[in-house]
This record gives sequence, structure tokens and C-alpha cells, in this order.
Amino acid sequence: MVDISFIILTWNSYRFLTKCFSSIIEKCQDENLTFEIIVVDNGSTDESQTVFSAFKAEYPDQFMVEYLGRNTGTTYSRNIGINKSKGQTLCILDSDTELHEGNLADIIDRLREQKDLGLIIPQLFLQDKTIQNSVKKFPTFWHKLLKIPQVALGLKSPNKDFYSDFPFEQEKLVDTAISACWFFRRELVDSVGYLDEKIFYSPEDLDFCVRVRKAGLKILYWPAMRVFHDTQHISHKKPFSKVSRSHFVGLIYYFRKHGGWFSNSHLYS
Repeated sequence: MVDISFIILTWNSYRFLTKCFSSIIEKCQDENLTFEIIVVDNGSTDESQTVFSAFKAEYPDQFMVEYLGRNTGTTYSRNIGINKSKGQTLCILDSDTELHEGNLADIIDRLREQKDLGLIIPQLFLQDKTIQNSVKKFPTFWHKLLKIPQVALGLKSPNKDFYSDFPFEQEKLVDTAISACWFFRRELVDSVGYLDEKIFYSPEDLDFCVRVRKAGLKILYWPAMRVFHDTQHISHKKPFSKVSRSHFVGLIYYFRKHGGWFSNSHLYS
């Protein structure tokens, strides 16, 4: 069994891939960690395959690509990667990321030693060096409705699910985290199950975090590990696109499944 498996979903991500894969390999080699990179490609039509071929040729034992031929969303494809992984620690990682400061070995050790930890979340930073607001409180449907004017019309509206003291300088327990970068023990899937494939695109991360918390496990924000995220915010840039509509349908499914239409107090009990 390898030390850590990186599971990366791709879809027309050509311009990000070399930096993403290289950052993983460099950090793992620096820390003398055994690793594997499992790429699940959702039918890319750009030049992604040329990058896959180059890394597969150079790292035949550590690099694997699963071609799905079409866009299957985020949950089905990531579940394939999780199922194929052999690592003691798993990392769900977006293709538009690069690992920067921090030690992977520290995260692996912390997960091994502290059994009540479900997920460890690194600090994400953006192109302009600002820290991405990647961790949030449990939302309510009402909070999500209040964001519609902000997204659709560019108006300011309250973000009730934000932590007022974010960004955190020290590690802190949080309610939820976006799935751009998650670290967890492989046994977590045995405890809470795979990603919910009834959700095509989003909020699969919110659903999984709620299930982690309902299982009595913690989600830890870990700013000592820093990851660059060239986030696209597709649903924000195109609020009436197919992706945005899929996100809204996913939210309805999430609230029907977990509740929290007007109050999230039941999730803190």
C-alpha cells in the first residue's frame, strides 16, 4: 500500500495539468513518500491526453488514467478514483491546483494519530494571493436564496454561512469545506460511504461533509499546508448555465436529504 493517493478529476483542464502533477511529484519525492496519481478524465477534447501520456511514460508505476469518454460529473468519476486507489491516505484534488508550502507527512501522521478526524483541509490561495474562503458553516436553504441576487445581478447580499473571523491563522475545526483539496484516511469511505452519485456536480462536497460530521468525525482546517487554486467559479460566472442549473437541483436534493430549509440547528446536535 502506498503512502498517499491523489485522485484528480479532469475535464478540458490541459493548461493546468503539468503544474498540478509536477507539484505533487516534487513534494512527494522531497518527503520520500510513496504515491500514486489517479486521473479520471471526463471526456476531455483538448490536449489533455498529451500530458497524460508524457507523465505515464515517465512515471508508469505512479500514474494512472481512467478515460470515461463523457462528462459524468464530479461524484461518479471521483468514486472511480477512490475505488482504484491503494493509498493509506487519500487526497481528492482539483486539476487547477498546485501544492505549495507544508508537509504532506505531517497531514498523514495527524490523520493516523487522531482517529476522530474525518477530513483535513489545507489553506487555498488564489492568483491574486488572497486566501480563498473555502470553509463555511452549515448553510440553510434560506441562506442560499439570499445569494441569488449577488450571483445573478452582482449585488451585495449577506453570506450567512461565512466564518466572520476567516481566514484563520491557526488550525480550526469547521463545518464544511469545498472539495478542491481534501485529505482523509481510506477507512473514511467505509464509515460514511462514497460520494453521493445522485448529485451530478454540486453540492457533493457539502453533502459529504455533513455525512462526515453526522458520523461523529471532525473536519480540520490546516493552514500550514498551502495549495494554489486557479478556481474558475463556473456557476458564478454563468448563473443561468447548465452547470448552474445542475447546482441548484443538487441543492434541492441536499436539503431534502439533510433538512435545513430554514434552520441548521439539528446538524449541531
